[in-house]
Amino acid sequence: MRILIVRHAEPDYKNNTLTEKGFREADMLGKYLKDEKIDKIFVSSLPRAIYTADGITRYNATKTYEVCDWLREMDPRIDLPYDTERLSWDLAPTYLNAEDKLYDKDEWKNVKSMNNAELQSRVAELNEKLNETLKKFGYEKNGKTYKAVQPNHLTLVFVCHFGAESYMLANLLNISPVALSNHTCARPSSVTTLYTEEREKGEAIFRMIEFGSVNHLLVSNEAPSFMARFDEVYGDGNQEYKKVINLKK
Repeated sequence: MRILIVRHAEPDYKNNTLTEKGFREADMLGKYLKDEKIDKIFVSSLPRAIYTADGITRYNATKTYEVCDWLREMDPRIDLPYDTERLSWDLAPTYLNAEDKLYDKDEWKNVKSMNNAELQSRVAELNEKLNETLKKFGYEKNGKTYKAVQPNHLTLVFVCHFGAESYMLANLLNISPVALSNHTCARPSSVTTLYTEEREKGEAIFRMIEFGSVNHLLVSNEAPSFMARFDEVYGDGNQEYKKVINLKK
């Protein structure tokens, strides 16, 4: 099985849609994936994800998708020593330094700020629904691995959000979601690819072969969005990715 996790294209959060650039990104992604064999597309219920999925189905043979509220952003707010309204996947470096347990795949839940009923309920929902979906398509969660009940070469696409993607990958790869979400950046419209590997008959793991690819933008000479990143040097004030890409050089 192959899984593609797509982060929505560049968002216009204020108007609950995509920016003009975001719609271009979604269209470029659709053209890039037009010849890919896609068996099922699952999409977050938020408009920015739905518009991104529309870009895929516009060109692909798979013309429909299933809207899933469980793929929405990981939006519960947590209470931190420096901020009482912070997202769990957006933490200050000094706080990361102070809490070693945040980097443990199990112990991160026991850190005071993360031991939040709303957050833990949301994590449980995401994990349960993801595992149910994979089981329906032949792979049953078995601790850190998966029982290959009906091994296959299907391709499932999940169009969602960076926070949700981080928690999904934490489930699939047995890694702390805090480490993933604070030390990686899946840029808008990027694609993360995982395959099952069945080195022992009936026992599979998911292996990530590509994270946050924006090849669909690069081949169209479109600069990736700066959104989801922070200043390279404190005080830079970067609002967008300004580097001009010229693939002809």
